[in-house]
Amino acid sequence: MDAGTLRRKIGGEWSGRSGSWWLLVTIDQVRGVARQMLDGEARFASIVATPLDGGALRVMWHWDVQGTLLSLESILPPGSSMPTIADIYPGADWAERETRDYFAVTFEGRESTLPLMLRDSDVPGILLASKGARA
Repeated sequence: MDAGTLRRKIGGEWSGRSGSWWLLVTIDQVRGVARQMLDGEARFASIVATPLDGGALRVMWHWDVQGTLLSLESILPPGSSMPTIADIYPGADWAERETRDYFAVTFEGRESTLPLMLRDSDVPGILLASKGARA
């Protein structure tokens, strides 16, 4: 399926930015969109998180569809968890583990989120030191 057809199937108000397409979603919409991406044969690319003031995180999920980037964007409030998509896209396992290590995000629906970059004794959230710990 091409990117335009997949965007129409998913619905919502997609906006074009820098040669890619973005959709603002709530955290509880992520799994449903991930399933639609899989049905549309999109290749999972990455999860990116950036800290915001007040302890929230801006989270972005990216998929490649025949050379076009389709991205979801959401805000994760302090102390909130995100749903896993690793059961839908097994390749998301490493991205979720890295997000946990660096930003102390808990992923709902996973039996465990083993450290990827941290030692067993390290506390998750090492990239939050300059912004303060997540509540």
